[in-house]
Amino acid sequence: MQRRGVATLAAVLLASACGNGVGGTPVAGAPAEPWDPCSIPTQVIETTGLDPTSKKDGWPEGLDVDDWRLCTWQGPQPSPWYFFSVRFSTDYTLDDAKNDVAYLDLADISAPDRGMVSYRTRTRAPLDCNVAVDAANGTAKISLDVIGSASAQSDPCQVLLKHANDVLDQIPLPTT
Repeated sequence: MQRRGVATLAAVLLASACGNGVGGTPVAGAPAEPWDPCSIPTQVIETTGLDPTSKKDGWPEGLDVDDWRLCTWQGPQPSPWYFFSVRFSTDYTLDDAKNDVAYLDLADISAPDRGMVSYRTRTRAPLDCNVAVDAANGTAKISLDVIGSASAQSDPCQVLLKHANDVLDQIPLPTT
């Protein structure tokens, strides 16, 4: 079942990877501002079925993770059973994700213009699903996690692939 989920994830992400990346040209000599996952437009979040009013910018109080920018939304209302998050770091690479011993079920995803890998975490599997994505000046991670003691109402990877497909073109393409 997990292999079929990864294959489906690969097919959906491959089809969506042809979308337009975030445009713009950096000003010469100016430091590149890291991409902000909370810059994903509200309309995109609404279209994917997530609750745009549940948006949380940054890490929970008391948790400080300087090397990752984070934005989180809850699944559809009135009874969300998962969190969907997108985070970005200029300090980590796709190879870091591929070599992280805390990750299970790693699978490379072939896509034009960027590398991707899917995985689950040792501490949350089977209640999570994740994709690490090459991005301009860093790496983005797209994740779905079942909320607290809630039960998964579907396979988290199947739900993640729909949302990841909807937001992937918002993540800036890696520069060559």
